[in-house]
Amino acid sequence: MTNHDVLIEKLSQQAHPVTRPWPDGWRVLAWTLMALPCGWLSSLLVQRAVTDWSQAGALLASFQLLLTFVMGILAVRNAFLISIAGRRPLSWKWFMPLLILWLGCVLASLGQTTLISHRDDVSCYTFMMTVSAPMMLLVIGYLRRTRSLHPLQSLVTAGAGVACMALTLLSFCHPVEVHPLDFVMHVAAFITIVAATVALGWRWVVIR
Repeated sequence: MTNHDVLIEKLSQQAHPVTRPWPDGWRVLAWTLMALPCGWLSSLLVQRAVTDWSQAGALLASFQLLLTFVMGILAVRNAFLISIAGRRPLSWKWFMPLLILWLGCVLASLGQTTLISHRDDVSCYTFMMTVSAPMMLLVIGYLRRTRSLHPLQSLVTAGAGVACMALTLLSFCHPVEVHPLDFVMHVAAFITIVAATVALGWRWVVIR
């Protein structure tokens, strides 16, 4: 088409109003205020005992809870930043100290565990998958608002954030000790949540 005026007129007829997305901090806050209550309501579908914070390892468990919450917030923020061109997400160097601290706490807790069988090992996986389902749908909805030039990176990061939030909620209804099978189930659920976020969100986030 050589007539630019006709082209501009056709494009203007097809254009729709665009609403500017909220600043990243407000988007993360809004998502958190929606996702955590939805995750908690979903947790009512799974029978779990409330954490006994009077036990000896409660301080270590509360520190793990804080670390997973912070990592979840930062990961979701990074997912939103990656989805918009020109934004600079946090480097992996910000996450490594937090991850190392969390792994250190887990190893310290594993060293304190007894040989008594833990009946709730397998249900940790079910719990994390259950509470992550609404949070996963919400984060995909938020990413769909802007789409992403790097959908895989955005969805993997968002899935990691959701998995961290699922671990945070698990801390409120889990023994303060971490048993070896517990840890395996937590890691398995983490990987599954990330994979499910990518699989479910790809068609909604990718720019075609």
